[in-house]
Amino acid sequence: MRDIRSDLEERATLIDEQIRVTYSHFEKTVEQLKNEHDARVADLKSGLTMIAKFMEFEHRYFRSDSPAAEASALVRLADLFMHRLNEVGPMSREGLVDLAVKEAFFADTETAAQGVHPMLVTLLRSGLIHELPNGTFAPPTMSQAIKLRRVV
Repeated sequence: MRDIRSDLEERATLIDEQIRVTYSHFEKTVEQLKNEHDARVADLKSGLTMIAKFMEFEHRYFRSDSPAAEASALVRLADLFMHRLNEVGPMSREGLVDLAVKEAFFADTETAAQGVHPMLVTLLRSGLIHELPNGTFAPPTMSQAIKLRRVV
C-alpha cells in the first residue's frame, strides 16, 4: 500500500486556498454591497433633507390652517376691528388693512387688502359697523348698538 499523506496534504492545501479565495470573494461582495447600500441611503437622505426644506418653506410662506382655524382667525380679526373702531372712532380702509398687517393676521398689505375687503362687507351687511359718507368705517350708532346688544 502506498503512502498518500503527501497527496492528502496537497489536496488539503488546495482546498484551504479555495476556501480563502471564496472567503475573499465573499468579503469583496459584502463590501461592494455595503458601499452600494451606503450610497443609496445617502441619496435617499439627501432627498429627504430636500423635501424637509420644501415643507419648511411651505409652512413658512403658505398657511396650511384648517378651515376652522382660519374662521377663528377671521372672527378674531373682525372682533379686533370692532373694538378698535369703538376705541378710536372712524378709520379708513387703509388704516384697517395696516392694523391687520401690524397684528400679524396677514403677511403683507396686498394680501391684507384682499382679505379685509370681504370681511368689511360682511360686517357692514350684518350691521356691526357702518360706512360714513367720506368712506371711513365707524362703529354702529347708539341706536344700532342698542339693537345689537338686544340681539346678542
